[in-house]
Amino acid sequence: MKKLFKIATLLTFVFLLFSCGGSGKKAERKGSEVFTDAKQRQVAIPRPVKRIISMAPNVTELLFAIGLDEEIAGVTDFCDYPEAAKSKPKIGGYFNPNIEAILLLEPDLIVATPDGYSKGRVEKLDSTGVAVFIVNSQSVDEMLETILILGKVAGKSDTAEPLVDKLQKRVRAVRDSVESIPKEKRPKVFYEIGHDPIITAGPGTFIDHLITTAGGVNIAGDAATGWPRYNVEAIITKEPDIIITAPHVSSGDKDQIESRTNAWKKYRTIPAVKNNRIYPVDSNLLMRSGPRLVEGLEILHDLFVKNETQSKE
Repeated sequence: MKKLFKIATLLTFVFLLFSCGGSGKKAERKGSEVFTDAKQRQVAIPRPVKRIISMAPNVTELLFAIGLDEEIAGVTDFCDYPEAAKSKPKIGGYFNPNIEAILLLEPDLIVATPDGYSKGRVEKLDSTGVAVFIVNSQSVDEMLETILILGKVAGKSDTAEPLVDKLQKRVRAVRDSVESIPKEKRPKVFYEIGHDPIITAGPGTFIDHLITTAGGVNIAGDAATGWPRYNVEAIITKEPDIIITAPHVSSGDKDQIESRTNAWKKYRTIPAVKNNRIYPVDSNLLMRSGPRLVEGLEILHDLFVKNETQSKE
């Protein structure tokens, strides 16, 4: 019986993969509407959208935020927020999604990002005739714009627009607070992603954008790449006032988080160490370009501006 099921599944996959001719061109759908995605592709979206596959954790958070709970048919193994995402059918990892599993969930819309999984996987899904819409947010502003776009694509503008209004007000409050602070009086910040080797966020990354927007100065803002390796000597030379450590561990794993924080304490000539300004932050609030990015921005603002003001009083 299991063997027959596997054969049937494989035949279904092959049929779906090649039934559209394999040309990558989608047949015209009645009642569809065409939208331009982040890769400037013209994508025909069926009306209404009933079954959506999310191919990234930030996409899952965006879809849930605009009220698509029932329409989400599948998510990656790493989609763990909100809580309801954990019980959704899984399509595999972020870097290696299972195309067969995706197609068996019979989606009419797949929302993907331009990085992570291989280009070939997205092209295979695109060739099946299922609408594949790509989103790409590299800043808070782009994330908010993505919410509006997904709202239009999925027919949820009525919830997407008020959500963006609320989030924009919070972002504006941070920007208004930072605007009057001269750059030379803003704290110098080092953002630690990995500790062995030490990896940080350089220019052009949304982490760099978050640090600047929140009122800090990224000491790696002049690096040659977006995600450079750094050595301790360079950090000591640049004298950061604040060190943000955002390890990719569970927020409940206090031992690992504490270990990361304590690792810096031996470098007592660094102002951030000397003044006890080493802050662990949940990486999901800063590294996932979803609605919680605004919460991450507010946390950084509090650490950079409010704490900076209090330390001088």
